[in-house]
Amino acid sequence: MKAVSVLEVSDPAVWAELEAAFPLAEHVESALDDRRRIVKPSFEKVLLPEMPLLVRYARRSAAEREVAAAALVAEVEALSPDLKRCLVSAQRHAVEGVVYARHAWDPVADAAHVRDLYVRELISVVQADDEPEVERYRLHPDLPPPPPVVYDFSEACMPEPDDLEAPSPGPMALLDDMASLAAALEHVRGKLTHAGVLTQPDARKVGAQVGSAAIAKSGSVEADPRWGRALRGLHALRVIGVDPLSRMLQLDLGLETVFLGEATDAVDRLVHRLVDADLHSVIPAVRAALAQAGTESVDEMIFLEGVREQHRDVLITPWLRKGRKIYPVPEGGTEFPFDDEGFERFEDHMIRSVLGRMARFGLIRRAPGVFAATEDGRRWAGVSKGAVPPIWVSGDLEIIVPPGALTPWERFQIERLGRCLQRDVVDRFRLEPDKLRTWLGTHDVEEAVALLERRCPGVPQSAKESLQSWAKSALRVVLTRGVLIE
Repeated sequence: MKAVSVLEVSDPAVWAELEAAFPLAEHVESALDDRRRIVKPSFEKVLLPEMPLLVRYARRSAAEREVAAAALVAEVEALSPDLKRCLVSAQRHAVEGVVYARHAWDPVADAAHVRDLYVRELISVVQADDEPEVERYRLHPDLPPPPPVVYDFSEACMPEPDDLEAPSPGPMALLDDMASLAAALEHVRGKLTHAGVLTQPDARKVGAQVGSAAIAKSGSVEADPRWGRALRGLHALRVIGVDPLSRMLQLDLGLETVFLGEATDAVDRLVHRLVDADLHSVIPAVRAALAQAGTESVDEMIFLEGVREQHRDVLITPWLRKGRKIYPVPEGGTEFPFDDEGFERFEDHMIRSVLGRMARFGLIRRAPGVFAATEDGRRWAGVSKGAVPPIWVSGDLEIIVPPGALTPWERFQIERLGRCLQRDVVDRFRLEPDKLRTWLGTHDVEEAVALLERRCPGVPQSAKESLQSWAKSALRVVLTRGVLIE
C-alpha cells in the first residue's frame, strides 16, 4: 500500500479543457479510470498554484470505519484476562491515543503482555527524538472504549453548605464561542504581528465574521472580554499554529474532535485537555460523584476514601517487587509501598489538584472539605438536561439559531458554512458558496444537508438544491491527497 495524490474531474470532458490550459501530461503518473488520474509530486509544485481546483484529503467512509471497529471488538473480547487488563489500563491512561508505558504497566510483570499487544497490532511504538529512553505507545484508533468504572459515592453526598464559593465562568458558553471563533479564523486566515497579536485589518475581519461590532471597530480580538477568552481557549488547546515565515495563523482542524458529540461530550474532552495528562484517569470519578450528588454537594474526604477503596490504581499502576506492591520507582530510587498511607501521601494531593482545576474553569464550586457542581457541571454530569429548541432555515439560505439549539460541533460547522448576520440572543447566519467550498475540503455536501435536517424540522428544498449546486461547481476538479492504493 502507498499513499498518492489523485486528480479527479466531475466529467471526462473536463480533461480536454485542462490539457489545453496546462501541461498536465508531464505531471500524471497513471490513470485509475476515465475520471481519476494519479499525479506525480511535481504536480503540486508546478500546477497546483495555477490550477483552479479544490484540495481534499482522503477519508475512510462511515461503513469502512464500522467494519474496522466491529472486527476489533471481536478481537478484544477474545483476549485473555491479563491482556485485557493491560489494554484497559493503557486506554484509561492514554492521552489522545498515546500512553506512556510507565503510567500503564509494570515493566517486568507486564512485559510479555505488552509484547503480545504489540504483535497483535493493538498498540504501536511511538518514536520521539527528544525522549529516546522513554517508551510510548499509540493505541489502535478503532479500539472500542474501555469498560467504565462503576463508583458508589452515595455516602459522600450531603446538602450544599452556605459557604460555597461563587462559580467561575463555565465551559458551555466558552465552547460555543471557541467554535464560532475557530470558524472565523478558518475564513479569515489572519496574520500575526511581531507582538503575537492579530493585525488590525485581520482582527476587524474576524470581528465582522463573528458579528462583533466592538472588534470590527477596535481591531483587537485579544482585548475583547468574550472573544479574547475564546482565543486564549483555542491557544490552550494547541489548535492554532503560526507559520514561522509568513506569520499566518493556521487552524488545526483536528479541533473538530474536541467538539464532536453532544455539548456534554465536548465539555468532557475540554476538561481532559485542560487537566494535566497524568491526572486524566480521575476525571470519571469526579463526574460520577457529581452525578450521584445531583443538586447536593460532595464531602471531599469521603469522596477520596471512596476512590481509594473502589479504584486504588486510578492514577498510578503499581509494580510488584519481592511479593509486594510498590509505587513506580527509577532504578536505585527509594521504594514506597503502594498502600493507604501512600495514597494519602501522593494521590490525595493529585486528586485535590484536579478539583482545583475544575473549579477554575467553572465545573464545580468548593468550600472547605466540600465540592458541588455548577449549572454547567450538572449538565456535564448528566444531572440536568434542558430542552433543545430547533433552528430554522429559510428559502433565502438564512439560518436562525435560538440559544442552546446547537452543540459546539454543530455550531462550528454551521459557522464554517455561512456568514454571521447577527449575534444576539438569537443568532442569524447566511449560507454562502465560498464558505461551502472551503468546508468541502474536509466534508461532503450530504453531511451539510444532514446537519441542517438534524436540527431544523423542515429544510426548504431550495436550500438543499442550492448547496448541491454549489458543491457540484466546487467539485468539478478535485485533488485528493493521501489516497491509499496497492
